[in-house]
Amino acid sequence: MVKIQQIKWEDAARTLGAINRLLPQLSPSEKAAPLTIEELKECLDNKNFYLFAAEDTSGNSAQSILGMGSIFFQKNLGRWIAEIHDIIVDKSQRGQGLGEKIVRRLIEEAKKFASSKGKHIKLYLTSRPSRAAANQLYLKLGFRVVAKA
Repeated sequence: MVKIQQIKWEDAARTLGAINRLLPQLSPSEKAAPLTIEELKECLDNKNFYLFAAEDTSGNSAQSILGMGSIFFQKNLGRWIAEIHDIIVDKSQRGQGLGEKIVRRLIEEAKKFASSKGKHIKLYLTSRPSRAAANQLYLKLGFRVVAKA
């Protein structure tokens, strides 16, 4: 069974290896500097940053963290915005709907955050054009292209 769960400060040591395994898969070159435990904890210490992971809780998978995504909230002049980042599903797990589950969970978190503030928020997501399948998913979930690089 796969659950989308928030990664908290106390989960940092347990999840760091999986995060560092996934991060390079975001880039076409598959290169990314590994996060240190201090860097991960610094992110998780930020009250406006949320990291979620698709985690296999059945114990049947060699890698329990199958994918991840993050959302960051910030207050600009007069309004809150949210940005979704780092949506990635392990290559071996793609095509099973995990990316959609992660993004839907992040959207849900944005709605909760907006409700807690009593405000509407704008939700942004950026993605490389080369991530065609991911970009199709984002369109399916209601995101729209506002600029192309």
